[in-house]
Amino acid sequence: MAVVAEKRVRGSRGKKSKVAKAQEQDNATPAGKTFQRNNNNNNHQAEGGDESGRPVRPDRRVQIDNAAIFGFIDPDVQQYFKGVEQSLDEQNFETVEEQQLFLENVYNEVQGKELILATDHSCSLVLEKLLRVSNDFQLRVFFDKMNGNFLKLFTHRFASHVCQTLITLCAEVVERQVKGNEMMMIKEDLDDISQEDGVLLSAENLILNMCNETQEEFTALISDPFASHIIRVILYVLAGRTVVDDGTGKGNVRSKKSAKYNDANNNKLNAGNSRPTRLVPPSFKEMLRTVTSTMMNGLSDSIVRALAVHQVANPVLQLLLEVLAKDDPVMKDELVDKLLMDITKEEEPGYKNNDRDAYVETLLRDQVGSHLLEKIVQVASPALFQKFYTSYFRGRLSKLSFHPVANYVIQQFFVHAKTPIQLEMMVTEVLPEFENFLKFGRPGVLRAVVEACKNVGACYKDVIKGLCNAFHTRTSVERKDFLHVVLNMETYEALLERQENQESNKPKFHPQGAVTLQLILQYPEEHSKIVVDSYFAQKDELMYSWTLDPVGSHVIEAFLISPTVNLKVKRKILRSFLGKYHQMALDRFGGHTVDKCWAVSDIEMKEKIAEELLEHEHSLSQSYYGKFILRNCKIDQFKRKREEWVEREQGIERKKDMFKDILGDAVLATAHGKQQQQQRQQKVANDDSKANADLPAPNPKMADLGFGGGIAGVKTTTDKKKKKNKSKKSSEDPDKLLIKDEDEENQVKEKYKSDEIDKLFKKRSQGKGVSAKKRGIDDDVEMESASESEADDDESNQEDEKEEEEEPKKKKKKISKDLVSVLDAIDATKKKKKKAKKAKEEEEEEENEDRKKKKKKGSKKDKDSKKRKFMS
Repeated sequence: MAVVAEKRVRGSRGKKSKVAKAQEQDNATPAGKTFQRNNNNNNHQAEGGDESGRPVRPDRRVQIDNAAIFGFIDPDVQQYFKGVEQSLDEQNFETVEEQQLFLENVYNEVQGKELILATDHSCSLVLEKLLRVSNDFQLRVFFDKMNGNFLKLFTHRFASHVCQTLITLCAEVVERQVKGNEMMMIKEDLDDISQEDGVLLSAENLILNMCNETQEEFTALISDPFASHIIRVILYVLAGRTVVDDGTGKGNVRSKKSAKYNDANNNKLNAGNSRPTRLVPPSFKEMLRTVTSTMMNGLSDSIVRALAVHQVANPVLQLLLEVLAKDDPVMKDELVDKLLMDITKEEEPGYKNNDRDAYVETLLRDQVGSHLLEKIVQVASPALFQKFYTSYFRGRLSKLSFHPVANYVIQQFFVHAKTPIQLEMMVTEVLPEFENFLKFGRPGVLRAVVEACKNVGACYKDVIKGLCNAFHTRTSVERKDFLHVVLNMETYEALLERQENQESNKPKFHPQGAVTLQLILQYPEEHSKIVVDSYFAQKDELMYSWTLDPVGSHVIEAFLISPTVNLKVKRKILRSFLGKYHQMALDRFGGHTVDKCWAVSDIEMKEKIAEELLEHEHSLSQSYYGKFILRNCKIDQFKRKREEWVEREQGIERKKDMFKDILGDAVLATAHGKQQQQQRQQKVANDDSKANADLPAPNPKMADLGFGGGIAGVKTTTDKKKKKNKSKKSSEDPDKLLIKDEDEENQVKEKYKSDEIDKLFKKRSQGKGVSAKKRGIDDDVEMESASESEADDDESNQEDEKEEEEEPKKKKKKISKDLVSVLDAIDATKKKKKKAKKAKEEEEEEENEDRKKKKKKGSKKDKDSKKRKFMS
């Protein structure tokens, strides 16, 4: 038999299906033994079997006894909990008081049976639903009943899920305690707690006591199939991360079966705003350090390396690295040293650790261990990253990229490249193999290289040229189909062959190709032009069909979202969809494209889109997806009160334009703006000629409006220390102001729906008479000051500099006053620009007159010299 190499499937761990195993067993066993086995089974059934013909399994009773470690539950109680589950699913409570009374009755029935119910298969599922609708006091009481038995519950097949849900919910209680918004319990509940029961601890102390009880056994629990998931939840909670599980099973917390069941049955009860982080007390951070230190001290180097390739313990180690990378980098390096034999420590040049080299090679090619190596690459420091490159990857990137397992590690290695020089060396090594990556099914490597260029900000031209050679689009005619070949991940010849055959089946777009195009559109305009030109070389009908495709719609949206694509290009795309917006709004994927088009459109285009949607309002209102488009575009207001709708949209545009003038386009791009700023910082830090500057010069209006003590990149003093301090302030102030402005806007959205800027413009229009008088007085003062000496000007400049230095110390005023000052500052900058223009024009006129005079003098001298020569 020919041996076929098994491809690595992400998440499946390369397990064989039950059908394949059964076929192998049937093929391996001869017919005689199979006949004898069937006879034995028949005889066993004749001696003592059940009515269904199945043989009696003596080990089944042992499994049930081991599962019921705290005893068996009564059938009546089990039947009662089935009714409780039905009531929780239906949620037919008329009032909150009725639901609370129902929960109190259920907890009265649960009292004293918590451990038995948690270890029962059906009742444990009901307990999870019950805990999700319980208040803080009920959760704390239930948690307290589990004390002293957590080790048994963690390793139990059913109780482990109950503990996991309980810890997650109690983490939310701790966050409310930190904020001071804990749900106050009723006085009757306090009266029910007798002094004999003791004091009920807070949720914080309950979780800390649980960690103290179980932390000595964490080293053994991380390899347990049931307890390892709880260890991950505890690490998340102590680190202040939100525990989120979707139904895909791709998370690090729940197993696939548990995540799917949780998403199907507890999605309504678990719905809410999911945030990446949560507030935790300082005691949790200290407990996280103690837990990680005990885990690392309890594991020897050999055991840790064995756990690195363990299917259950490997995700725990990944999560531990991720948490320590942000909270404790020193301890993270210690864990990496244990995993890779002191790789972070300095070594003599030329020293080789053969054991470590062999171990890294096994991790590269192991289906489980490669996941851990990917995480190490992601959290590696620049020094460790460089050591990885020089020791294990330099000169081998192309070879490892073709490996079915190691290519995933190489993808992460490219994505997390640190410096432009490093990326340039890596790209030159891989560039000749782009066509082979496409040929042998490694599009992920191509996507990773494109993403690395976007992250680091280098090698744009080389990568685009390599892609053109790989897809055989070298000429200008062939590059018109660059969009097609990349999206389908096929060469230009294969595309023509498919078009000539006129295949009826529409080819499915390749997801990696769509992501590659989205990344290229975030390149600078001169490098993303190849994709834009290819887009406009296609027919409008074809591009419209892409908006209805689950993969192609993302590419169309990338044109609209990209901060580097020209505004004229976006307007041209918007015009091409006129007359088709109502059809796009009826589609599941086209509706998202309509939202993106609406966000980019100006007031004129919005009116055209709104008129088109209004014509088809009836069909859109009957569609599930069309309702959302009508609501987002405010079509009802457009139909009844068009003037208010226009004023509202104009106010939004004025607000955008104002902040564009003040802060710049890159700042408005939020996440992309921050990425560009980090890239610029890295470039400036690596450039010796610009060693004194931390950031490129922002918009000069920032300093006029008081957003910082100075402008970055502008040298005002000769002292190096003052330059460094000013550059730090200028680099820190815009980000801080942006974060604060975003928070304030999110908090005051509903209060300021009436558009404050319009009010301010009205107020200013009312006070024009007074301002005109003031301006007249100011003009007279300016005429008088023009006749004064230059010494007075120098003194005023010094006073202005002092005022600019004192501005950051002043407290910020309210939002309305800030907006007024912003508008006044804009007027001031306009005046300064006009004065500067007039001064430049006067200087140019004087220079021109001087030149003319010089030319006349020169011409006279030439004539005199000619005359003298002629006379001589």
